[in-house]
Amino acid sequence: MSGNHEDHDHDHEHEHEHPPGHMHLQDPDANVAAIVSDLEYFRRKRLEARLLYMVRRGYLPFANLLQAGKENPVLEQTIPAEDLDDRIKALQERLNSLVTGILSLQIPIRAGSIAIEDTRFERGDYDERLRLAKRIYPVPLLERISSVEQAMLESEFLVATIQRALIKSGDVAAGAFDERIDALKSIGWRNGARIVARAWVDPEFKQRLITQGRETVRELDIPPGKLGILGIAENTDSVHNVVVCTLCSCYPHDLLGNPPWWYRTDGYKERVIADARGMLDEAFNLKLRDGVEIRVHDSTSDVRWMVIPQRPTGTENLSEEELANLVTPESLVGTALAGQTPASAASVAHGLDGVL
Repeated sequence: MSGNHEDHDHDHEHEHEHPPGHMHLQDPDANVAAIVSDLEYFRRKRLEARLLYMVRRGYLPFANLLQAGKENPVLEQTIPAEDLDDRIKALQERLNSLVTGILSLQIPIRAGSIAIEDTRFERGDYDERLRLAKRIYPVPLLERISSVEQAMLESEFLVATIQRALIKSGDVAAGAFDERIDALKSIGWRNGARIVARAWVDPEFKQRLITQGRETVRELDIPPGKLGILGIAENTDSVHNVVVCTLCSCYPHDLLGNPPWWYRTDGYKERVIADARGMLDEAFNLKLRDGVEIRVHDSTSDVRWMVIPQRPTGTENLSEEELANLVTPESLVGTALAGQTPASAASVAHGLDGVL
């Protein structure tokens, strides 16, 4: 699954014939399954459980919600793309936008906030009689995709209705939700830093992250972006991991932000496969011991990779937030160590000279 390339001679044919943005999905069923899993998680544990809390505690009377629903513009389902890859990509983008909208509801209401423990009660974590039911989706792929598209439309309408009701009641200022959504979209690679810092301080989280990357990341309320499976590569004393996308520039944007400029270049793609150790040394001033194995992970539209860098020594007394500040975009793809100043653009260009 990893698409690993060992640090030695490797014949590699570069493929750039596909149209820009084309996904090259090898396992559309697994991608749709991941979308369904995230949709149900955020619908049951973040959206509808929160709505029930607001209704039961009087923050949002049912009558106000129904009135806002009547006034809300009717959302229409867009015409699905004919190409299966494009249709799944549209689903991924819609899921990401929906999750961001759901997370925008986590703003203070009447100068107060809703505790996580309260929503756990509302969603039935401690009482199965209150547990929100899972939706059942058809098995055939195209029927399932159509069902997911409809389920997303319903949740999109519910989010918009809740926002309208809270603004109309005066409990939330007009524009507050848009500001929250803009803030969530601008976090970028700092989401990846949060993931790493949590893995450093919580061994159980790290183990779940390595075995179930996407499912574990959503515990931190991070939108999934265009993501099928999230591959996690942990750096250790004996193994150093580097990420590349030889087909295009597959990158988990909402976890790691926009990729560094060199990540998209043919020079980086070619040299990291042909001579990863030399490239890390010459382009990124990252000198690894001879005994350290280098593994290069090739991201695809099915599996997108990120690196968990080693925790710097002497950081035992730092808080999780302070640890996150040590993580850089470069360390998340393995071309720098956490806490290390990234190489300059000139240094990288020089190290890739002749193949850029």
